[in-house]
Amino acid sequence: MTKNITTWQEFARETVLTHDLDPMYDFIYTAGKSENKGYDWACRFALHFFMFYHAGEAIQAASYSNEEFWDYTLNTYDKVKRGTERRHYRSDKGFQATKRIKAKGLPLSVWMALQRPEYEAMMTNIKRNFIGCEIGPYFAWKAMDLLDRGLGLPVYLTLAEAAKYMPDEPRKCAATLWPDEPIPWVLEEVKDAIHDLPAPGCPDRNCSFPEAETVLCMLKGYFITKTHVIGDDIAEKHAQLAAFPEYLQYLPPKIDLNDYQRGPLDTPTLSA
Repeated sequence: MTKNITTWQEFARETVLTHDLDPMYDFIYTAGKSENKGYDWACRFALHFFMFYHAGEAIQAASYSNEEFWDYTLNTYDKVKRGTERRHYRSDKGFQATKRIKAKGLPLSVWMALQRPEYEAMMTNIKRNFIGCEIGPYFAWKAMDLLDRGLGLPVYLTLAEAAKYMPDEPRKCAATLWPDEPIPWVLEEVKDAIHDLPAPGCPDRNCSFPEAETVLCMLKGYFITKTHVIGDDIAEKHAQLAAFPEYLQYLPPKIDLNDYQRGPLDTPTLSA
């Protein structure tokens, strides 16, 4: 039965409940806990995904051993597919960034070098110790998500830190949908709407400010640009892994993209 989505709260909750919020965190965590893949595999996959943002390419890189991973990654640098978010990670600048990340050690060592228990401390660490590694504000946020949700290496994010470091796109969405409200208010409001639901990936907490940021990104695509439907992120990842069917078991299952119908956004409920 088709469900009509007319409020941002409905959209936010259905996005979390279907696991469309970010299926890669579920994928990394589940594969990392499996007997077939394990944690080292998950670290390799997550690191390649972090650098190039393409799940299919990361599958191939993760199939190599910890010791072979970097040789493979550097040798395929010129021809590897990039996701949209990493479309600029090219040329010698990106290659040198990859070599600088390699200098931090094997994949798990890189993640341990990145991780700090609080977001502000992690940002300071990146600025000091990952110079020239092409980890700007957007990918620092992604590092937090991959560490905290995919690899079970906690990074705690306060409301003040979320408001300060949240990337541009969700910030623009907040300004469009809540033009008269400050960013901290919006983040708190969105977090409260989903806080009773488990966060994706590592099952150690419920949804909070990192997930509120993702909801804001997706709200823009759903209600403003209308380029997003519930379930299309899962469908995209299934398509990227179509050549590796044995890995699909670690992704959330696909849903019928027609299960949800976009209604006109009920604007009076924005501040409800």
